[in-house]
Amino acid sequence: MAERAAAAPAATPVLRLEGVRKAFNLGQPNQIEVLHGIDFTLARGEFCALMGPSGSGKSTLLNLIGLLDRPTGGRLFIEGVDTGALDDAALTRLRGRSIGFVFQYHHLIAAFSALENVMMPALLARGRPDAAMRARAAELLDRVGLARQRDQAVMSLSGGQQQRVAVARALAMRPALILADEPTGNLDTKSADDVFALMREVNRADGTSFLVVTHDPRLGQRCDRTVRVVDGVLGEGAG
Repeated sequence: MAERAAAAPAATPVLRLEGVRKAFNLGQPNQIEVLHGIDFTLARGEFCALMGPSGSGKSTLLNLIGLLDRPTGGRLFIEGVDTGALDDAALTRLRGRSIGFVFQYHHLIAAFSALENVMMPALLARGRPDAAMRARAAELLDRVGLARQRDQAVMSLSGGQQQRVAVARALAMRPALILADEPTGNLDTKSADDVFALMREVNRADGTSFLVVTHDPRLGQRCDRTVRVVDGVLGEGAG
């Protein structure tokens, strides 16, 4: 099937945007275009910062890349798959398989343990828990330094620990791309550094690509590359 990202050659970029545009209120007097012909490529294994002022179009761009919204012009490829050719069900499958998300506010399920939260993406994909799913979640929690906390309710964990659970959850389906939206913005400096170091370790060890939205120039400087959105236009450099 055309949507099978796993079949893409290793040299295929994880992400490619060609002339991507996004407008709101189409056909209305108040129609407005917020992204103006974005061209962007993210290579496999690349760790890239996405920066820009509030209102610049960063969130809109991230929603498009995360397949949570569709562009009004241009083409967007995930692991070589032209997402414009997919229906909503196929987009959902591609997103679940190829993209992991880490948010500023971790969005963990308070009633669940750390292990159960990490299992959630696989559970949504497969419909019921199994031993392999549990083993994968336990392995990831061990990797992020939370093996002893795996059966604890997530609300009993510190903010930094909760964000580590969120990183583990993002890795549950072995995605090629992690989208991290201000992943350290709600943490103290030490916890932020620890979470950032964890993401870099995953990037280097597994070759997982990261696109990290951050307002922190200190973190942006530690990425392989920085791109900046200003008034709906993308450019290289922290600016």
